[in-house]
Amino acid sequence: MADFNTLSAELRPRLSAEARIVGKEGTIQRWDESCAPTPIMTVAAHCETDVAETVKYCRGKGLKCLAQSGGHSWRVRNYRDIDVVICMRELNQVQVDEKAGTATFGGGTLVGELIDAVTEKNLEVATGVCNSVGVMGALLYGGVGRYIGKYGLGIDNLISINCVDSTGRLHYNVTEETDEELWWAIRGAGVSLGIVTQATMKAYPVSNGGMSWTGTLMYGDQSKLENIIQALTETEMDENMCAHVLFACPPPTLAPVIVVVPWYYGPEAEAEKVWRGLLELKPTVKLTGMIAANKLNEEHDAFGEKGGRKPGVGIGLQKLDPVAYRQIWNLYVNFIKENPDAGRSIVLTECFSKEKTRSVAAESTAFANRDINYEVICVPWYTDSKLDIRANSFSQSVREVWVQKCSHPDRVRCYPAFAGLKEPIESLFGEEERIKKLKAIKKLWDPDNYWGALMDLSNS
Repeated sequence: MADFNTLSAELRPRLSAEARIVGKEGTIQRWDESCAPTPIMTVAAHCETDVAETVKYCRGKGLKCLAQSGGHSWRVRNYRDIDVVICMRELNQVQVDEKAGTATFGGGTLVGELIDAVTEKNLEVATGVCNSVGVMGALLYGGVGRYIGKYGLGIDNLISINCVDSTGRLHYNVTEETDEELWWAIRGAGVSLGIVTQATMKAYPVSNGGMSWTGTLMYGDQSKLENIIQALTETEMDENMCAHVLFACPPPTLAPVIVVVPWYYGPEAEAEKVWRGLLELKPTVKLTGMIAANKLNEEHDAFGEKGGRKPGVGIGLQKLDPVAYRQIWNLYVNFIKENPDAGRSIVLTECFSKEKTRSVAAESTAFANRDINYEVICVPWYTDSKLDIRANSFSQSVREVWVQKCSHPDRVRCYPAFAGLKEPIESLFGEEERIKKLKAIKKLWDPDNYWGALMDLSNS
């Protein structure tokens, strides 16, 4: 059995003076503790070479390592094998080049940190909707967020990356020109190919002075559910719109309600017109208004809170079926009623404009599911591990309703960031030819499947 004192003493001389090494007492809490690693040690890297040297050391000692920035990467596939966690948080510097229209950021940068940096320069980037999530992990899965209607997926805005491969070699300025195959694969399957320590992506001038309209619409009358779903499907989403729909139990009542968080990148008067279908349903609570870009994600902060067990699942949908959502609502209410400790559980549906995303050729990246219309996720949230069986049964039941009534049962699609532990490769990366190509690149860059991550592609 590896000994922390021995390992840390051996690794310490190979790292920068600012890097830190801690034992089990320094294990960093993750968003989902149901599959969180219990490492022998955690290395707080201070620079890119710290990451590379730690990987080299781990490979030489037969240890498995995992890079962690925000700690929200859901469902760590090989978590029981992780010996060393590389904490990336100190690699969080952001450089914004206003003239070039780019933002360069380290592998430990959080969404909120990137947004703050570009907002200060009156720019914006295609990034996520939860401030505490690491930019890099969410980006490499595809990069879905409120601005994809205007700018497309995050991966479609990538310019270059630095990455550490499975041998510990650090590659600088990887682009389509320097390595066409790796560039294809990293955009959609990046977490299975290496540790991205830095990235540069496009940044755009803000619109409407950076102000947009959003807020919370809360419907306590659950009989309106079918009408809400119908209103969403009938609302023609343009590039300035998105909406999040949740089944949740918010304070102070902690009773199940339907929550809709609409967004419109424009004046309030226009926002109320484009979202009139929802507003005419007269929500019990309506808290809306104009908000600055660096404040938009604050409403999602509670969802990003770390800790607790969250063994859920998610897929991609082709349509929102009101009958299916009534069935899911009943499953949700019954689960909460029977398991009071799971009162923070949610069912989330994300609605984005996808025209810009689909304007990019499907074969241009490893991200396969550009034809997904809605991203959905079911998250049981509780603390007692004794609920694991019931929680998994609940989330799988919800998934099955989505598959049978809102998707193509013979061709399930899944946004990789929402994938469960056992999600088939085909759901994530598409048809056989795409998977064959990905396997070939994986064999070049990670022949021993050292990273594991989303899937095992090492066996053909």
